Amino acid sequence: MLDFFEMERVIEELAKSYPAQCATTWFKITKNHKPSEEEYRKKVVEYMKIFEYLLATYPQGPDTDKLKEIVKKCLAKEIERVLKGDNKEVERRYKHYVINSPSLVHLEDPVKEVSKQQKQQSHLQKFTDITAKISIKKRQKNKDNSLVEKEKEEVNQENQFEKDVIVVTNRRRKKRSTNASTTTG
Repeated sequence: MLDFFEMERVIEELAKSYPAQCATTWFKITKNHKPSEEEYRKKVVEYMKIFEYLLATYPQGPDTDKLKEIVKKCLAKEIERVLKGDNKEVERRYKHYVINSPSLVHLEDPVKEVSKQQKQQSHLQKFTDITAKISIKKRQKNKDNSLVEKEKEEVNQENQFEKDVIVVTNRRRKKRSTNASTTTG
């Protein structure tokens, strides 16, 4: 009979190795800075349950079936510990997050808080839209100005070319008229 000591140790240390960090990150992303202990524990358990899916990578066979049975039993035991608040590492991670999160006020009404967050996001979106419009207008203005400058430059070049042609033409006329007057005289 195989010994699955390593898997038992992994499951005992599982909650502190990645589910607690994943739960904390999830609450940060959702901007829930003061989850209840129960909410936090349930989120940790969600991530702990993902561990079972890793067993699908093991080859099929009687030893794998035995491993799955042991993992499910050990995982259920650890999940129960987390939900009861008996996992010191999860409790410590929870306290650390709640104490160090940006919001120092406990949210009494989550609906009001969500509404407030939506308003803030709406204001942020409006600000972003206004900023983008101003930026586009500035780029358009710069583009228009550069187009106007290019057009002015082209007109100046054309005018200069016409002036040069006139000067050359006038020189030729002068030369012809001087040549004509010297030959007639």
